[in-house]
Amino acid sequence: MGFMPILMRYAWGQSKTRKRFMRYLAAALTLLMALPLAACAPDSAFGPAVREVSPQQLQAAAPAGRLSGVAQPVAYRAELTIDPRQPRFSGHVEIDINLETSAPGLWMHGDDLNVTSVAVTAGGETREASWTEVDPTGVVWVGFPNRVHAGGITLTIDYDTAFDVNLAGLFRVEEQGEAYALAKSESIQARRFLPSFDEPGFKAPFDMTFIVPAGMVAIGNTPISRREPAGSAYERVTFLRTRPLSTYLLSVAVGNFERVDAGIIPPNEWRDWPVPLTGYTRQGKGEDLTTALFITPAMVEFFETSLRQPYPYDKLDIVAAPQWPSGATELAAAITYRESRILANSKSGAQFLRSLKGIHAHELSHMWFGDLVTPPWWNDLWLKEGFASWAEPAVLSYLEPDGGHEVMAVADAIAAMRLDSLASARTMNEPVDRNADIRNAYDSITYNKGLAVLNMVDQWFGPEVFRPALGDYVAAYADKAADSADFFKVIGEVTHNPDLGKSLSSFVTQSGVPLLEANLQCAESGAKVSLKQSRYRPLGSSIDPARSWIIPVCISWREGDNTGRTCSLMSSERAVVALDGSFCPDVYHPNAGGTGYYRFALGDEGWARMIRALPHLDASEALTAIDSGLAAFSAGNLDAATLRKLLAAGAQHDSAVVAGAVIDAYSGLMGRLDGVAAATLRADALAMSDLLRARVSGEMKNAELEATLDAFDATVLKREEIRARLGREMRALLADPSSDVDLSGDLYAAALSVVLEEGGMSAYDRVLAAYTSIDDPAFGQAVAAALGSVKDPDQAARTRALIASAELGPRETFTLAGGQMANAETRDAMWAALSENFPAFLKAIPTQWQRTTPRLAARFCDEDGLDRLNALFAEYGSLAEGHERALAETREAITLCMAQRDATQADLEAAFGGAP
Repeated sequence: MGFMPILMRYAWGQSKTRKRFMRYLAAALTLLMALPLAACAPDSAFGPAVREVSPQQLQAAAPAGRLSGVAQPVAYRAELTIDPRQPRFSGHVEIDINLETSAPGLWMHGDDLNVTSVAVTAGGETREASWTEVDPTGVVWVGFPNRVHAGGITLTIDYDTAFDVNLAGLFRVEEQGEAYALAKSESIQARRFLPSFDEPGFKAPFDMTFIVPAGMVAIGNTPISRREPAGSAYERVTFLRTRPLSTYLLSVAVGNFERVDAGIIPPNEWRDWPVPLTGYTRQGKGEDLTTALFITPAMVEFFETSLRQPYPYDKLDIVAAPQWPSGATELAAAITYRESRILANSKSGAQFLRSLKGIHAHELSHMWFGDLVTPPWWNDLWLKEGFASWAEPAVLSYLEPDGGHEVMAVADAIAAMRLDSLASARTMNEPVDRNADIRNAYDSITYNKGLAVLNMVDQWFGPEVFRPALGDYVAAYADKAADSADFFKVIGEVTHNPDLGKSLSSFVTQSGVPLLEANLQCAESGAKVSLKQSRYRPLGSSIDPARSWIIPVCISWREGDNTGRTCSLMSSERAVVALDGSFCPDVYHPNAGGTGYYRFALGDEGWARMIRALPHLDASEALTAIDSGLAAFSAGNLDAATLRKLLAAGAQHDSAVVAGAVIDAYSGLMGRLDGVAAATLRADALAMSDLLRARVSGEMKNAELEATLDAFDATVLKREEIRARLGREMRALLADPSSDVDLSGDLYAAALSVVLEEGGMSAYDRVLAAYTSIDDPAFGQAVAAALGSVKDPDQAARTRALIASAELGPRETFTLAGGQMANAETRDAMWAALSENFPAFLKAIPTQWQRTTPRLAARFCDEDGLDRLNALFAEYGSLAEGHERALAETREAITLCMAQRDATQADLEAAFGGAP
């Protein structure tokens, strides 16, 4: 008789009842399990041999997105041998891992690595393991020879691979005869140079060592602890251990960088250690980093004071990369920028300098939001990118109170609303189920809607409440991962105001733009505004408008000399807001200060009042009024004649940002009109330009507005006097790059376009030659934009040849194609060229941009264009990983364009057929 029947008979004999039998049996089984473990514990951490698994089985089992978490990295020790002069690099990494259960292997990440050795160590014993890359997104199965018991293990991996050529992972570039190697780790590109658990939620400390050519600069996330010879021509550079980091924050940069010592950021109330501040550029460009380095200490002070939390790292490096696929990346303590975004010189214009300050504030904020506290997965990307975008106007308004940065924040929110007006728009925390979809989270919804929603809540509850609460959130999750639920919980608890979290959540978890229908009710008892909320729906859209949010609503009003502001938290479909102190205002604005993430709709009388008052409104309110008017026109709820009056009123405002919104509107309408209507629209635009120029040359000095007007007049309105001036200065610069021309860098692209339009192919050759001969990153970027915008058939053919050769570089190749697709005159030929060579085009552009290629077709506005888009991606879509979202959004945009043209074209032509 076997042991189990004996055990069961014993249990029954002791119990005599079923209930007691089960209790005795459980106790006996517990004893049975315990005795062998105590008496026969295995000498090895390895269990039975693992049967071989077929490639098909691995393919079926491979996680498409997030790993299970059964294997948790505890620490990394990595040594990379990097010589930017060579085509390949190599690495050795040891990863300490906690296995939460026994396993025959584990899933991790490594993309296109030539792994020459992999071993697993457990219980002091090391055995060879296998490495199988299963998925093209870099999902790897490490197979153990024997099942490994739960507990601590170490993986040891040796490998080598080629430097990337499309600005992904660890890539190499050559600039002015020097070679540089840089790592673009975000979002899932660390796996291209380091076998790892390449997810944001897996945070662990790193001990990093680089073997580099003797004398070359090496930049990591921490200070260098020692540097020593490694053979006759190389040196071993060892860095201090990092705080727990996600892999996407790893810094690897090697080359003959110029080092700029900017001193230290001294200790303060929140931090008791000094932070060395250092800049790195390619040789000869160190001086151009002065502006960024100068403003850095004040920005760090703002974050430390506002959050009441110290800067978290032992150093702060500002790295200007010769090439970089994005504007910048928040590599921990070694923030890396595309040099054209961070280097400034004597020709840098006011628009560029504002952009430089904004991107710098954005990246510095990431040291707290993203680096120190990290979202566990990419669906909560807004917790770092939304916060960093919100921080831009917050810190710049602190440093430059009169800089108009709050208005720029409203403009950014409006940019998000354009995308959020699509039925296909994603939510801020949209689930990300596939690795191929991760980069799709990096869009205007995450960045600009995140900014807008946080700014709305910050203004509603007050910075004195909201910002210290953010600091408590940072303190609670320092060196850890936190998701949306964690954030809402902490904010609600700290502020003792659950409405704050609820309002935020209603915007984070729902797509779409709220639309508030506002109607004024005047009475002797006092004025009121009735509100009804729904989801904004443009003409031709499939959106269901039945949706509601918890909206912080503020209404401003003016009645004679009296002004007021009334706020209410709108938590239902309808609400009535009393305008305390007013009986019947001359004008009211349903989005006071422009900080609400919503649009509004007014009746005819409401728009008439708004138009009369618009030139004198707060700039943010004027901007939101223009956006709401344009949105009402696109929804079929505002006639073109009223829209024309609204734009004319906006043209009288003295804000450069408001003027820019009107210019954008005029530019968009010009593509839809011809004949008398086009001439009338141009006359309106010229009148606006004349009015603003008179102000700029008089009491309203504004270099940004002046540059905006010059570019618009030269390239769109074709004003001869402006074109002559810009063309003259640019030709002088091309003839002698050292000449002191009177031309701001903000106008390089416009001036180059004038030269190209007037100079034919010989001008094209001069401009193309200047791309190499004039060593100014901003100028090079302007050259790519200008060559992309050419319309002359011979010049356009030359641009298509540049795209085919990819000789200007990955980013520039995409810029050229985008410019050609933006012009009606060159669009068809460009699309034909793309269709014939699409696989080669995908290989020529930055890897992370391949998913966005459907958006090149966004200017199509007919069935034929839609068919051509569908045909291209039906054939080649599998080559553009993660393209599906961009394709859906572009299809919808084309469909909406067709619907709006059909519904509004006759009205537009009639409205611009004569005097206003």
